[in-house]
Amino acid sequence: MKTLLTSGCTKEGANKQVISSQADSLIKISRIWADFFPANTSNQPI
Repeated sequence: MKTLLTSGCTKEGANKQVISSQADSLIKISRIWADFFPANTSNQPI
């Protein structure tokens, strides 16, 4: 992250960084949800 700031990244580069980090967060959240709510309803934890 420091290298991006010191190199004077463009606004477009910063936006791409934000979008990619949001995508990573969504993937992590979806994986957590998948753990709590498995597709197989008969295998749900109590």
